[in-house]
Amino acid sequence: MIMVSIIIPVYNAEEYIEECLDSLLGQTYRDFELICVDDGSTDHSLKILRRYEAQDERISVLTQKNQYAGVARNTGMKKAKGKYLLFLDADDFFREDMLELLVSEAERNQTEILVFDGYRYDNLQRKVLNGEWGFLAADVFGDGVKPATEIKNVIFQFTTPSPCKLFLKEHIVKNGLQFQEIKRANDLYFTFSALSCAERIGILRQKLLYYRIGNAQSLQGSVDDTPAVFALAAYALQDFLQRRNLWQTFQTAFHEMTVSLCVHNLGKTKSEEAYGYLYEKLRNDVIPRLEINVEKPDERLEKAIRQKERITVYGAGMLASVFVRMLMTRYGYDSRRLLIAVSSKGNNASQLCGVSVQELKEVSDEDRGNLVVIAISKAAVQNAVETDLRAAGCESILKLGFREMLNLVGYDLEAET
Repeated sequence: MIMVSIIIPVYNAEEYIEECLDSLLGQTYRDFELICVDDGSTDHSLKILRRYEAQDERISVLTQKNQYAGVARNTGMKKAKGKYLLFLDADDFFREDMLELLVSEAERNQTEILVFDGYRYDNLQRKVLNGEWGFLAADVFGDGVKPATEIKNVIFQFTTPSPCKLFLKEHIVKNGLQFQEIKRANDLYFTFSALSCAERIGILRQKLLYYRIGNAQSLQGSVDDTPAVFALAAYALQDFLQRRNLWQTFQTAFHEMTVSLCVHNLGKTKSEEAYGYLYEKLRNDVIPRLEINVEKPDERLEKAIRQKERITVYGAGMLASVFVRMLMTRYGYDSRRLLIAVSSKGNNASQLCGVSVQELKEVSDEDRGNLVVIAISKAAVQNAVETDLRAAGCESILKLGFREMLNLVGYDLEAET
């Protein structure tokens, strides 16, 4: 019996596919099959795949018309013969001992799902990024092998929806799981459904793959044509949990995940048209369908928006961008009524949504008297920033995380003109 079936969807990956395949064929562990599914590539990807297929009997190449990665993964699963399934991406590459470590850990602990970590690899700078980001928040999960119910409040938080995990094929087949046939976010339903019904989930606290960012061909870079498609993944997961009588168990984790998912997708939109469409879609359809409770925003913020008072936004990341865009597109703010403050400009741009970014030490005494909104997602960072702001003379301070931002979208204040 083959131990691992590696399934890779391939679409116009000629620039990266050789590095990906070479890093797999050079693995110290050899008992695997490699199923590459060409998803209607229009470049030389299929030609490259055929060359590798001819050179190594472990490689098989399947073809289909362009139907996106979810369908390609399902096509590969139908042919898979391994005890374990490992879904990888064509533009990533891997440590040479990845399979050896994964199989050893999975066999030792008899896991149904084994989650491991990875590095981000900047494709433009050609270097590994050593930040906090990864596929695995090991401290959130803890130690040992656990059933889903033991981590019910963090099951959708300790890892990403990426299917780059080692799945016991029997677990996937028994639960009838397949990837959704949608352009983006097709992995969320599959991965989180598999986790929610698992009895033996394990983690490996090692970074074994290199996740390429800055790839222009990636579907993550093409959000505006399908800005709300992620909601279909969330709906499918919600339906799965309800059908399996798991909704009450995982409702808290589900809502925490979907709140951040909604805000992140707002932040990914590039055009004002896509932002406006998704904003209305969230407010009228997504939030009610996902049963997300919307609370009335803080009275100070409501008053400031209604009267178009000058607001200082602390933070220059995705969450700050979503908030500033809302103020400008929904409530008619212009750049003169807003100020973006950060502790240090560092790698931040000089402007955010057309609003100048200033270091806190540059902010005038008058602007320190504004309502200051800390638009940062992590509570610990919010608290540290609040301490700094109060020391700098700011008194009226609000914290805006994912939940508070989605409250603003769902409540949709009627600003006075």
